[in-house]
Amino acid sequence: MNKIKTFAAAVIIIFCTSTSVFAQGNTLDIDAAIDAAVKESYEVKSADISTQQAQNSYNQAVKNAANYGDQLDEGGDTLDSYTRLTLLQGIANPPAEAKFSIYKYSNMGKVAENQVKLSAYTQYTALMDFKDALDLEKQKFQSAKDQYNISQLKLKLGTASPADVKQAEADYYSENLNLNKVQRQYDLAVMKINQVLDRDIYTKYDVLLRDKITESPYIRSYDNYVSDALKNRAEILNAQENVNLKKFEYDIIKGVFHSKYDTMNQIGQYGVNQAQDALDIAEINIPVEINNLYSDLQNKSKMLDSKKDAFNLAQRNYNVARVKYNAGVMSKVDFDVQASNLKAAQNDLKSFQRDIWMAQLKLNLACGVGDDTSKLSN
Repeated sequence: MNKIKTFAAAVIIIFCTSTSVFAQGNTLDIDAAIDAAVKESYEVKSADISTQQAQNSYNQAVKNAANYGDQLDEGGDTLDSYTRLTLLQGIANPPAEAKFSIYKYSNMGKVAENQVKLSAYTQYTALMDFKDALDLEKQKFQSAKDQYNISQLKLKLGTASPADVKQAEADYYSENLNLNKVQRQYDLAVMKINQVLDRDIYTKYDVLLRDKITESPYIRSYDNYVSDALKNRAEILNAQENVNLKKFEYDIIKGVFHSKYDTMNQIGQYGVNQAQDALDIAEINIPVEINNLYSDLQNKSKMLDSKKDAFNLAQRNYNVARVKYNAGVMSKVDFDVQASNLKAAQNDLKSFQRDIWMAQLKLNLACGVGDDTSKLSN
């Protein structure tokens, strides 16, 4: 039991001093890191393997078709309808089904790549927010520390009371607690991005490159986005190709069982109908998804001007405060407050611009091949 308590205490100490457990620092280039993560992604590799397996199946099916062709030639007109259909299906269906699988898994691989990108960029923009928050807390902590030191000096000079020093001390320790809290949040965000990028979770970064912000969003019409999605999404592409496959297989059945009242003919038609239903459902669901993403981007864009106005106001207040401080008519405490307000407004604006960038990314991915492999049938 003592060993367990000791271990638990060690874990708590490590977490509370998380900056010391990270590996040696370096630069995080998110775009380059994502490219590497895509190559190492299990989902991407799995789709590649499935594609290769489908290619092997196609090669084997082509070889097997020759054998079925020989049997068909040997049987000639003596074959009954069911045997003839079986041989025809043996010749035509496996290669066509394998080609469909190659197409399907190839699209799935592209979706898996986008899934990795979206996950990484989502975590990265959150990391950038935490980095800005940490910088602000460091600024506020340094201000509180300076004020505490000044109050102690003033106490010695007789220009400050013990109560003033106590208040400055309380502010100092409060900001220290806040700084430690935000530091832990930032360190946890670093661990999460490392996990997404399939890196050692304790890797530490001195520099975060390529902030992802949108200063002035360009938004096309809703109909344009929907049109792109209905042309590019893997769900649509795969479903349409499956319809083509089922129609091809049905044509083979009709070649033997001509009447639509034949059981085999009806089975083939049922397969076409099911494939068409799946396509119709995708064509209904995708515009709904695009509408939600489009509305989110529009709503965020409408709020951007107010965020810019708040930042500009904070900038003007800071500029005035700096003039007053340099002229000796404003205290350092009041000036530091304006500096913190400016940093907070800047952080708020940048965070919002990152939200817009992410909203655009989600919409663009959704209008391309897609970014969610769970929406694709295996």
